[in-house]
This record gives sequence, C-alpha cells and structure tokens, in this order.
Amino acid sequence: MSRCRKFSMLMLLGVVPMFAMAQTPQPPPSSDEPSAASSPHQQRAMHDQMMKECMKKEHQKDSSMSKDQVKKDCENQMKMQEQQQQPRD
Repeated sequence: MSRCRKFSMLMLLGVVPMFAMAQTPQPPPSSDEPSAASSPHQQRAMHDQMMKECMKKEHQKDSSMSKDQVKKDCENQMKMQEQQQQPRD
C-alpha cells in the first residue's frame, strides 16, 4: 500500500469513532426536577405540571381546604424540594 493510502486509512479510522460518539443520543433530563429542563419555557411547564399534580393530591387528602390554601401548601412543598436538591458547599 502506498503512503497516501496508509495515511488515508489512519485518518479514516480516527474520524469514524469521533463521528459515532457525536451521534450517540443523550438521555433526557429527569422529569422529577424542573431545573433539569433545558429552557425556561420547559422549566415553567414542568413546574406548572408538578403544581397541578400536587394540588390534586392535596385536595384529595382534604377536600375542605380552599383552593388558595391548597396552592400555598403545594408552593411550600415545592420550595422545600428545591432547597433539598440544591448542592451544599
């Protein structure tokens, strides 16, 4: 084999693995964490969905609570979760 062909083969062998690695799909962010969403819109949508689920659960626990009280309770729960998920120094 000529030098040119050898060099071409070596270049090709070096490029193919890099191309294959670039095509590997990344795992989606966890749906449990709003901060894992990549855009502010996605974060807001995730937060809204979590609030709806929380409010539904809280209302099922105690249907005598007002909607405002249920909302406040859920907001407090979500704040607590965010504080627990933040890395500590």
